[in-house]
Amino acid sequence: MNYYLAVDGGGTKTQVLCADENGEIVGEGLSGPTSLTVVNSGAAGFALREAIRQATENLPPGFVVTRLVMGLAGLDTPEEISRAESSFKQVIADIQVKDFVLINDIMIALRAASDKQDAMALIAGTGSNCFGINAEGESAKAGGLDFLLSDEGSGYSIGAKVLKAAAMSFDGRGAKTRLEQLTNDYFETSSIPEVKHHIYNPVLTKMQVAGLAKLAFDALEEGDEVAHQIVDRAADDLFVMAKVVIEKLRLNERPSDCVFSGKVLLSDYLKNKLKEKINQEYPNIQVLIPEDEPVYGALKIALSS
Repeated sequence: MNYYLAVDGGGTKTQVLCADENGEIVGEGLSGPTSLTVVNSGAAGFALREAIRQATENLPPGFVVTRLVMGLAGLDTPEEISRAESSFKQVIADIQVKDFVLINDIMIALRAASDKQDAMALIAGTGSNCFGINAEGESAKAGGLDFLLSDEGSGYSIGAKVLKAAAMSFDGRGAKTRLEQLTNDYFETSSIPEVKHHIYNPVLTKMQVAGLAKLAFDALEEGDEVAHQIVDRAADDLFVMAKVVIEKLRLNERPSDCVFSGKVLLSDYLKNKLKEKINQEYPNIQVLIPEDEPVYGALKIALSS
């Protein structure tokens, strides 16, 4: 029996599916992050090993994996690809894997929802990224260079704006906002100056900052104007990413798909606002909200390669 492994290695979690040669799921695994922009190679290797162990624990002794396809967040440069391949090949050396395929996680997000030759995917989770392909074999991307160079519209970007807005609300540099109290509630502090200790000792990780994005959406539901502005700005930033890829690949010249992915982008307000912006300017672009998680895109690639 041939077995296939599909991995979605993100900045928050790592999900693994194991399927037989008929495409039937025979095992699943879930562990911590494997993105090397979030954790070091040792922690990432441990998370991958654990998720694979869970997914394969019921397979017969001596099983062979015909193909392992791993979509990894933060895989954008040749150096990053080389480093990740070297690190993760050591992890999977304990099992027999005939073919190891490592790709950017946006590729598996795209294929989880679309099989079209003209298609693109837009991710907004901890980070953000946009990637597309066309029938001529061309590809284009925007963003995806981590939080100091890009990640506009991401959880990190929104979370950082939440902290700034809370501080500005406290000392009067900005409009009064519910984000001030929500931030205090989050850190269990009585005033914003007390939050400083929680932010800098030690400095919050990118993932922890991204977790604060939830406060913006909570305040938005309460009608907070500052939160509204933050989330609207995220929609604008993500639209710019999509626009760059659409126009580089001429995707609006024929029916094309745009797949939305990532926890932040799939929040109702942001999702609907961005979908409306794309539909108004690019009527040939069909926005798709995946029914399956991105790891199923990795499985689709593994079974079809």
